Amino acid sequence: MKHSLKKMICAALCAAMILPLAACKPEGTVNPGAEHTLKVSVYAAGYGTGWIEEACRIYSEDHPDVAFKIEANNRMFDTIKTRLETDTCDSDIVLIANANYVPLVALNKLEDLTDLYDMVIPDTEDTTLKDVIPEIQYNYRLRNGKIYGVPWQDATASGFIYNKKMFAEHGWEIPATMDEFFALCDEIAETGVAPLVFGGGQESGYAINTLNQWFVEYYGYDYIANTFMKYDSPEIYHFTQEGRQKVYETAARLFQGKTAHGKDIVLAGSKSFTAQAAQREFIQGHAAMDICGNWFPTEMTAYLKGYPDFEFGYMPVPHINADQKDYAGKDSSKVRYSLDGNILAIPASSQYKTIAKDFLLSMYTKESYQSFVEENNGVLRPMNVEIDSSALDAFSKASYDYFNAGKQAGEYIYECSLAPMAVNGYLALLISQNGNTLGNLINAESYEAAMSVAAVAAADDYARASEMWDAAKNQWKDSYLGVS
Repeated sequence: MKHSLKKMICAALCAAMILPLAACKPEGTVNPGAEHTLKVSVYAAGYGTGWIEEACRIYSEDHPDVAFKIEANNRMFDTIKTRLETDTCDSDIVLIANANYVPLVALNKLEDLTDLYDMVIPDTEDTTLKDVIPEIQYNYRLRNGKIYGVPWQDATASGFIYNKKMFAEHGWEIPATMDEFFALCDEIAETGVAPLVFGGGQESGYAINTLNQWFVEYYGYDYIANTFMKYDSPEIYHFTQEGRQKVYETAARLFQGKTAHGKDIVLAGSKSFTAQAAQREFIQGHAAMDICGNWFPTEMTAYLKGYPDFEFGYMPVPHINADQKDYAGKDSSKVRYSLDGNILAIPASSQYKTIAKDFLLSMYTKESYQSFVEENNGVLRPMNVEIDSSALDAFSKASYDYFNAGKQAGEYIYECSLAPMAVNGYLALLISQNGNTLGNLINAESYEAAMSVAAVAAADDYARASEMWDAAKNQWKDSYLGVS
């Protein structure tokens, strides 16, 4: 089970966002003919490559002697890992999967970027890179007092895409809580349209982080960040059993439930749809909402050309509790969850290390960050830099406002625990059924079967954690801590 939980989550998330033609995307050059040409190799799928193309363009405008050759496809994480391990990497900037970071650092394949964090961001007077990076993200990447990359983007709960015209015609409002969401589904189903569609054929159904979002809402920022994620003993899973039970039951109802009048919440066939098939069903008007994320406008650009009058909007994941408060009665409406995320780095073999560092630093200017958020339809990076949100389109702004509220409140939970049991890959917020409870809920034969899965999942979380505990020593077992 070592390292399996995060690898499973990250792999599923990446697979879910694959753009079918991304593997065939040709290489492009920004500012051709310049004196220096840096090769940039990044993963490209649902979000496309607009974010890196714009970052390169902005940098080249201020540095006309620098060009960028961009290499991007949906296999790049594995490709870069192999190239670095075999000393065949000719890239100057790479996007690497978080799971590959520690092994590559151990092999001395990445450039030390510790000094980069002390450099002043170009459009500021004295703000350094370290000033705008969340402390937990910085500490999480440290290895023997050094750091070898910068965090790329947040990996949050996806949310829903909704049919704006359909909502406007019927006067439906965006739900703030899951109780309101299920009441909305009751209304939608009575019009003859399925409330929801999702790509269950890829197991995660684009909902891979939704359960984590609900969990951190239920227990609040303070408890999750300052107690739970220390992973001191299995008792944290026992203490949180009530909340995780509600999380699993809510997910069971979302994927397998029925409306108040006995109609299915999800469109027939959703369990076997690919993500793209589900998105096509949504665009065709067969469902009012689709479980998806910010990549939808980019991923479906070509298909949407056939539906010029179709209008869609972004809906954040509604809060799990009706009062939007945590278990202790404190407002948790601004708590947000994100995976640790992937990393931009410089290969130790790069011939343009100084320029590459300067480029990475430039991505933290307001202009570059603005372009990143715009190109990614409202996605944020692990950084605290304000942008002009009024310049965003309605879809992007709805997403940006929701997630930025968490940053402004200081209630952003990154799953970046420094506890050995988390670092070693054995513990996470939700570990039931080897991290596949969501898949088991989606693939259950019925709502009753899904509720049966949910009924044992919370207890299974505690049982799995307890199996790793050495009661005699009152600590985690040495084998899990890496002690021989």
